[in-house]
Amino acid sequence: MVAERVLIVALSGRALAQSARAGGFDPIVLDAFADLDTREAASAVAQVLVDADWRFILEPLLAAARRLAPPPVPLAYGSGFERCPDLLAELAAGRELLGSTPEAIRRAKDPFAFATLLHELGVPHPAVRREPPDDPAGWLVKRAGGAGGGHVRPAATAQTRGADHYFQRLAPGHAVSVLLAGDGREAVTLGFSEQWSDPAPGRPYRYGGAAVPADVTAGLAAALVDDARRVATASGLRGLGSVDALVDAAGFHILELNLRPGASLDAYERACGRPLFALHLAACRGTLPDGPLAPVRAAAAALVRAPERTVIPEGFRWPVWSADRGAPGTVVAAGGPVCTVLGEGRAAAEAREVAETRALTLLSRLRRHAQRAG
Repeated sequence: MVAERVLIVALSGRALAQSARAGGFDPIVLDAFADLDTREAASAVAQVLVDADWRFILEPLLAAARRLAPPPVPLAYGSGFERCPDLLAELAAGRELLGSTPEAIRRAKDPFAFATLLHELGVPHPAVRREPPDDPAGWLVKRAGGAGGGHVRPAATAQTRGADHYFQRLAPGHAVSVLLAGDGREAVTLGFSEQWSDPAPGRPYRYGGAAVPADVTAGLAAALVDDARRVATASGLRGLGSVDALVDAAGFHILELNLRPGASLDAYERACGRPLFALHLAACRGTLPDGPLAPVRAAAAALVRAPERTVIPEGFRWPVWSADRGAPGTVVAAGGPVCTVLGEGRAAAEAREVAETRALTLLSRLRRHAQRAG
């Protein structure tokens, strides 16, 4: 039986490509890195251009898609289209789109349209506004369509903001995300992950990693599951997506909806012991899973960033617990992503600790290898 070809486009397509390959598909990947493990998982890979703000460059992306996977090869997408749904529409022309529609992304990433939807559904959420509050204490500045948390800053410390920025009231609690699968008409909740930040000067909310399963009390979990499902259903989620929330003992506030597989995919797959791309594709084509995933262990995925400008040295041996492995000679700017490290444990906290320890180990190995080479 010939494996079904699928075009995967994302800023980083490695996790989707590995999941697709493990699920019996033949992935073709366009992304900004063309990492070694992406090349191993995909039958064809092209590293596509992005600008300084991590936006895809239109014509090279479309040309690469036509060359490596011309229509009607189906298209699955990951990160990178939140601020440019029109580009996704162009890329999907003549193809089956395995994911939510560009219009659904446009609505979900409009902070004011999304806040209106949450209000209409009676879902708790932080207030948003266009103009700066009189007292900036307790407010954040965010960029519409931003991802990764690096664009989020306390309003009191933000010196400038662009036309696409807005203000959101700071809510209490720790970050929890609900994984869902939708068919465009209804949605099913699959599980909880918890996220943590990797603060940097001026970027206190920069994404650090995710662990599965999150520890959420039964009563709170039931309410969050119900609200997340209603939000995803009303937004037309197709395939895998997630609802991000802040949770504390008193309740929760929903922050945003991500209409695509996210950064927790690695952790979910390691925790559950199965690839999820086939589930994503089945949901897009109208078949939803029966219920939640059943983790057999806890797992975590942490993003490793370069403390200073780093060059991946020749002969560097990536550990088996690493992913997004750059080729020798890859230059990583200070603060840029070096790779992802994975960890497992009996609970999410233990899995996170393993992953974060491995992150330090990996950076230390890179430094020692570079010193020997120098």
